Amino acid sequence: MFGQHGTLFSSVAGEDSLKKAELGKPASLYCDVEGGSHGDMEITWKTPDQLVASFSKGVFSCGTGFENRVRFENVHSKGGFSLHINPVVFSDTDTYSCFNTTHLIKTWNLVVTVSPPKEVHVIERGTATLPCYGAISRRLVNEQLNVHWKKDGYAVLNLTKGATHHYPGFGYRANMFLHDIRQGDFSMVIKNVEMTDEGNYECFSENNEGKILNSVKLRVLKGIHHGYRQIVSDFTGSSFTFYVSSADVEVYLLREKIDEKMFVCRVRDTVAKCNVDISERTVMHQGYLTLKDLTEEDKGVYQLMDAGGTIVNEIVLEVRHIYSSAVIFYMTIVIPGFLLCWFCWKKIMFKALMSKLSKKYFRY
Repeated sequence: MFGQHGTLFSSVAGEDSLKKAELGKPASLYCDVEGGSHGDMEITWKTPDQLVASFSKGVFSCGTGFENRVRFENVHSKGGFSLHINPVVFSDTDTYSCFNTTHLIKTWNLVVTVSPPKEVHVIERGTATLPCYGAISRRLVNEQLNVHWKKDGYAVLNLTKGATHHYPGFGYRANMFLHDIRQGDFSMVIKNVEMTDEGNYECFSENNEGKILNSVKLRVLKGIHHGYRQIVSDFTGSSFTFYVSSADVEVYLLREKIDEKMFVCRVRDTVAKCNVDISERTVMHQGYLTLKDLTEEDKGVYQLMDAGGTIVNEIVLEVRHIYSSAVIFYMTIVIPGFLLCWFCWKKIMFKALMSKLSKKYFRY
């Protein structure tokens, strides 16, 4: 089945020996082969339509689409021909069978799940990734790939017979990638986001009978720009979120007042390794890095640098102090109330004094 409106995506191939794995996480499918020397064994893992991995005469090999993602666990121990996939992609949803030569040992039904967000928030001029996933065969050639994105009913980006077609209003700011599509990831990336990009987006695929695979709302947050910098104002205790993608990116914080450049995080393959002083306050999700529980020490210029040392984005974070509820209560209720009472008392005393003076000096 396919998720809509942020619901759970999954595709179930059967109920026996069912294995569920979250998108981007590892999965292990157990297969225990007994007897014989490992060097003489012919072990093969297959899906119904392709080779996944094999171990023949001590040599390991893998099938198309599984390169650098599969291996056998502990070949020289019990269950040593279990298949380990890391990370799993959405198109890994399938039926997997383990064979010793032609003898079937074990069959698994692997289900890859992901819960995409219903809304995506991005700062103006930033980059937004709108998620969409669907089942697809790795055996399809480029000319058989068809994916479509619409915004509020109007075409934004089409991939038809392997060729990309861009539409007015977005042009080459919107893109999909063939490598990701082959993994069941039909997400669209919009660069240099504009305020007019805000709206409701839908993803379709003719490879999935033209069904709506996902609907997502894009919200664009207004930013103040100085050159290519963005200025974001926030309060202590709140969270600061910005897009870093899943590429190899390093984030630095420049504190202008004390002329200090501090390492914040390094993002590689959707995983963020951050400075130990702030690691407990950082969260990486869907290409977005969030810094929680802001303090005034977090303010400054955040630089995103690629592997070549080029600055790809800069964001100026202004952190304002937010007063406690008790302070706000005293400033808005107690102090004004006291001043009002004092003013009224002074007015009453003044009237009493004038009345007394008038009786004393203006008698007839």
